[in-house]
Parts: sequence; C-alpha cells; structure tokens
Amino acid sequence: MGDKFQLIHDVSPGTTGWTVKVVVAEKFSPRVAQRSPTKYQNLTLMDSEGSTVQATLYGQNITAFQDELLLGKTYLISNALVKETNAEYKAKSGEIQWTISGRTRIRRVEENNSNLLISTYSFTDFEDLPKYMDSNVDISVIGMIIDIEPRRIIQTRFGKECQVQDLVLVNKRFDTVLLTMWETFVDNECKYICQNLRKKTCSDWKAYQSLSISTKADSSFFIDGEFELVEEFKSWGHTNSEIIDNMISEKHYLTSTPSKLSSKLSVPTDEKDFTEIKNIQGLKTMKQFFWIKGKASVKVLNQTYWYMSCNNCNKISSENYGDIYPCVFCKCTDAKAIPRAKVYMQLTDPTGYINATAIGNPAEYFLQSNAEILMNQTLIPTAASMRLSMDEDEIFYVKAITQELSPDCKFEILFIVNPLQIAGDKNKGKAPVEHIGEPIKFLEPTTKRSLFHSDTDDAQSSKKKCDKSTIEITKKNQ
Repeated sequence: MGDKFQLIHDVSPGTTGWTVKVVVAEKFSPRVAQRSPTKYQNLTLMDSEGSTVQATLYGQNITAFQDELLLGKTYLISNALVKETNAEYKAKSGEIQWTISGRTRIRRVEENNSNLLISTYSFTDFEDLPKYMDSNVDISVIGMIIDIEPRRIIQTRFGKECQVQDLVLVNKRFDTVLLTMWETFVDNECKYICQNLRKKTCSDWKAYQSLSISTKADSSFFIDGEFELVEEFKSWGHTNSEIIDNMISEKHYLTSTPSKLSSKLSVPTDEKDFTEIKNIQGLKTMKQFFWIKGKASVKVLNQTYWYMSCNNCNKISSENYGDIYPCVFCKCTDAKAIPRAKVYMQLTDPTGYINATAIGNPAEYFLQSNAEILMNQTLIPTAASMRLSMDEDEIFYVKAITQELSPDCKFEILFIVNPLQIAGDKNKGKAPVEHIGEPIKFLEPTTKRSLFHSDTDDAQSSKKKCDKSTIEITKKNQ
C-alpha cells in the first residue's frame, strides 16, 4: 500500500493535513442508536501495517456514501473528523473514531491489497465449530454455498418478529454446515446470492439436522472478493462439480443422521470431561452447553407428554392433528399440525440433580414411545406403558436457557447418548455414536465476518443440476 502517506496511529484528535491510505476491512449494516433515533453505519479501515480504526457514517451520509468505501477496496482518506469513540456507536475496541461526512476527501486507489486483508483471517474447520459454542472468541470459516432456502419470518423467544434465511455451506472435505442469515443480511447478501444462482433450489428444509452458525448485527461479507483463497476454492468447485451437483441433487446434508452429528459434537469418553450437576445448580448466565453423565426419571407422572406443533418450526399449535394452516410463528402458509413428544424429568448424578425438559426425539427415546402414541394416551402412564426411569447411566447433552423474568436458567436435553454404544464403536474402530436428538443451533445471532465468491461463470450451462454459489469466510463472535 506504499509508505508515503500517514499511518492510522499517526492521526489523533487535532491532527491536520493528514492523508491515510486504507483498505475497507469491514462494512457493517446501518443501525439505529439505542438511546436516540440517530441512524449510523460503522466501517473498519486498515492501513499497510495492519492497524485498524473505526469509521462511522451518520444520517444522510449513509445514503450519500453507499456506493463509496466498498468492502475490500483501497482509498486515500483525509479531512475526516477524528475524535474519541462514543460508546453508543462503538463497534469494537479502540479509543479513536473517524467520522465520514461531506467534508471528508475520499479517492479510490486501484490497488489490490487482498493479501493484506486476508492475512487478518485465521480459518476454523467445520469439525472444530462445536468447541466455540460457549466461547466469546472470533472465528472465521471458509466454504461454498450450495443451497438456499426461501426467506421466512420467525418469532424469537422475546416475541420479536425477524426475517431469516438459511444457506448450506460445504468445505473441501464435503462437510456441510448451516448458515442462518438474519434481518438486513436477508435483504442484501441473500438477495445478491439468489440473483446469482444459476438454478433456484427448493428443498424440504424441515428435515435439516446439522451444526449451525448465524450472523449477528455487526457481521460483514465480502462478495466476489479478489482473494487467492477464493480462486483456489473456485477451482476446487469446478474440479469437483459432479460430486457437488450430486450432493445438491441427493440433499444428504438435509438428513444428517444422529451418528454423524455425534461425531461432530465429540462426545466425551473421559469422566473428567463431564460436568457435575452440582456445578450447574443455580446457574445464572455462564456456560450454556454441558455434557452430563447420569440417570433420568419422571417424578411428576400427571403431565402432558406431547403437544400439537407446527411441522415447520415446532411451535405450539391450536389446530387439530393433520390440519393445514398458516402458522403465526414462522409464517408458513401451509404448515401441518403434528404431535411432538415432550417430557419434564429429573437428571441425577452422584453430586445432585436438576429438572430438565426433553422435546422431540430425545423425549421419544427416553419414554421409548412416539408422539402419536403419546397423543392417544388417555390414562396416567405407568412403567408398563412407557419408560419412566433409567436403570443405567446415559450421557445427556444439556442446554441452559436464560429466562426473561427469572435470574435462574431452565434446562433442555438436546441429545441422549448411550455410553455402551460409544465403547462398542470405539473398540470396533468406528466413529461413535448412535444418539437421539434435535438439530444443534449455535447462539443466535453469532456470525461475525464473511468472505464469499459467487460462482456464476457457467450460468448458461444446462448440464448443471443446481447452483453452487459462493465461497464464504465467516468470522463469528460466540
């Protein structure tokens, strides 16, 4: 980027006559301030030494500069207002903030500084994602988008309606992960991706079972970035186009088996890797996911062991079994009312106990029954009609859920794993393990930063079964 201009650390409040050459490293979506109606947009600018500074646009300047300061491009900037960072508009650590306005001089420089920009990323393999579920570490992943579902509206547990859209990413080992785009990313990035798909896909996403990452408010995406890694990934995609097309056609990634999921979750085999229940009793808002080894039993027999649900979002429904109806939660116009198992039970280990809920597959596995049978159960259950307790220890993957009106957490069982099956698979040299559970979701929204390339060169090819659109690098803040 040259050295005849000032560097970011040379510019402070009161500095005059400065010009800095920078590359736009991050460009976030416009937001509204928490305590005022002011609309603002943050950017991260990087100089030739890799130093960064937050730049902010306010109000009408956001629209005025929407075609300037493009992500990944290089600019000469001078006469920005330099001041101490206002915490209300602060996107990241740093004491200095540049304010971009009509007085700011900005000139585009035709330079490719992709190597400098890409050097800021350290990529995480898909198989390593589970270890970040309880951390607050920024991570980056790279993958190609091969499938996209229609936009949908969901209702969060706090009652807010949000628009989301799911994408399937694949890496060079043909592993997949789900990326959920939230709010403005649906209007912008997803819209761009859909416009550049060679063939629109329409999948039955209700069956998707895999790891998931999602965007957060300050995520940013590089589209068609001029990066060597992007070109390498694009070449890999062309070389393996037949395999990828077969993946899209067969859609195996939409029906991942529990055993595949368990290997991704790295079920612990060492006793010291399990969490003792005494350490999560009275938990407030610390760690969110736990492996517990112990027993489960039903202490309250007179409970409802199922509920009627939407087959698309699993939210409760007032409709009759089999009715087709518009779901008020996910806005699906042709949702079907189906029963879903649930059970409130007690988990115990030698150190104590917690009360937890199992819903869906884990509930059916524990009760050794299914939702339709439970729906037709009219009498208070007995040990003869369903399993009400475990004789042997099993392994539970438990999620702690914060409650809006309570300082304490409630617990949900996401997976139940048979330890005997783990031992058997390990002795046979197989990947463990048969377990029963629902799709895992990371904390929402979480993805921090992304770089992807839209593969549209073969747009006229009639031989392609479906689109494999995008290379994506995602930096995620858990």
